[in-house]
Amino acid sequence: MKFQYLAVIFVIIIMPIALVMNFYTQAQIDVINKQTTYMAKLNDATYDAVKAFQLNTTNSYYSSISDSKIRDIEASINTFYNSLTSSINYTKLELQEYVPAIVYTLYDGYYIYGKRYNVYDNVEINDSTGVVEQIEIDTQLNDVNRYEYGLKPFVYYSCRYKKGNDDFVVNFTLDNFISIYGKINGNYESKSGYLININDCTVNSSGVVTAYKDANLSATENLSEYLIFAEKATSEGEESIPSSTSDFNNGEYIYIVYNSQKIYRGKDKGGEERYFWFNQGEATVLAAPAEELVQAFENKTQSARQYYTDAYNFSIWVNNNIGSIGQINIRLANTAEPLEFIATEPIFETSNQDPEDPSSTFNQHRIAVIKNAIKTNLMAAINSYNSNSSATEFALPELSEEEWDKVVNNVCVIAFVQGLPIGGKYFNSYTVIPNDKNNEFVDVDSVYILTSDGQYHMPNCPELVENTSYQDDIVGGYINTSFSRQTSDGKYYYKHVQDRNVRSPYTACYHCIVNASEKYDLNDDIFLNESNTIEGHNIKVLRDKFLTYLSREKYNLYKTTSYGANT
Repeated sequence: MKFQYLAVIFVIIIMPIALVMNFYTQAQIDVINKQTTYMAKLNDATYDAVKAFQLNTTNSYYSSISDSKIRDIEASINTFYNSLTSSINYTKLELQEYVPAIVYTLYDGYYIYGKRYNVYDNVEINDSTGVVEQIEIDTQLNDVNRYEYGLKPFVYYSCRYKKGNDDFVVNFTLDNFISIYGKINGNYESKSGYLININDCTVNSSGVVTAYKDANLSATENLSEYLIFAEKATSEGEESIPSSTSDFNNGEYIYIVYNSQKIYRGKDKGGEERYFWFNQGEATVLAAPAEELVQAFENKTQSARQYYTDAYNFSIWVNNNIGSIGQINIRLANTAEPLEFIATEPIFETSNQDPEDPSSTFNQHRIAVIKNAIKTNLMAAINSYNSNSSATEFALPELSEEEWDKVVNNVCVIAFVQGLPIGGKYFNSYTVIPNDKNNEFVDVDSVYILTSDGQYHMPNCPELVENTSYQDDIVGGYINTSFSRQTSDGKYYYKHVQDRNVRSPYTACYHCIVNASEKYDLNDDIFLNESNTIEGHNIKVLRDKFLTYLSREKYNLYKTTSYGANT
């Protein structure tokens, strides 16, 4: 056979194969590129949802109240879909078929957004008689209409325990605050509070905790914020006036937190001393402030010592009443699966363990309860979605330990996307984005420290740790959300300013932002370090002030679950 014939046969056989392989390879490259693009878009959309939640909650002191929180979450979900649909060629209605769940993990529980069954009774009131009557329902038609997208009921991080005649439930949180309700020692009890190691407390003759972990707690503090009051429109030619009960100038006002509400004091334009609430530019004056409130302002009373005093008393009660409860006493309601962490030590004993230590039995059990609660209900939500979805079948992916560490220690948004066509495959993925600035809870890294040179620092900043004289320049400390830009009446401002006349805000420390790797460990080197020294550096002043600010901010947070709190 001539060589030319062999060449023709080779081309006839090999060329189709090469073309097919080239087409297949290009298709795989396109799928990988599209998968990478979709993953980036999912991360961006979830980040946008977190950012929207931050903006809505940081501008309102009362964002922890249930109705306000639901509104903020629903707005955040709309942001998620708007962001995703703007970058992917799908409408919101089409995308919902591929999003089985969006989870918002909050301080004491979580919401799941997804397809839900709208249950209603087949009854109606007869208009003529006023009698409730049974009505016929087209089951097939209405079963379809009953499914809708929305937030499912709030689920607490809770666990039930039973020992002898004791039968009670504990609601856990992202920190050491717990709520207990049920039968204990023959009585029905409902109590809430922070768990601490009672042996770490220094208590004076009046029963007040004056020091914790060898850090002295300040008895009084001067707390203040700069406020801008919204103005409401008036008739043409008339001067606009603040839309508040009294006429206030924009400026710096002192405040305290009283009965879980931030109350300010200052003089109005007429020179009269006023006590008022402030929210989103609106001020509401207290007509007759309680004598106890007036006295608290006069004494500059703050809640650092009160936080540990209440926590000390609560921890003693817990230690005496349920201190012997262990994993063997757990009763799980909706699943037969055991908790992942099996401990032999007592869970709630507070004299030989530190509940605030990440390695403590209490903290490991808290993590196991949160993980179990989220896994169980998320699996049920996805299974329910599968039975009523026209898309491909969904499965609960396995989160990594690093991702679970974010979830159990932070407010987070977890978004799942599954079954989205990308060529010859389907896009199945999820993302976990933590929300590190929120009014839900205060962690050790949630407090910024102010210095007299106009900067704010993380507590583990090398500038503070390694410079003892610089620690003497500390002038205050607040939760990180209070350093975010605020909005009032279309104007931007900051709550903490160096000069009330020019309203120059405090600026972030350069070392905290740029040299993150050089910062010290917040838990081991600062919070849990009772020696008050790090690598030869004396941090006594820093720790004293940091624990004062941290405990004050934790105590001042609004709690939705508070049963006989701090008693």
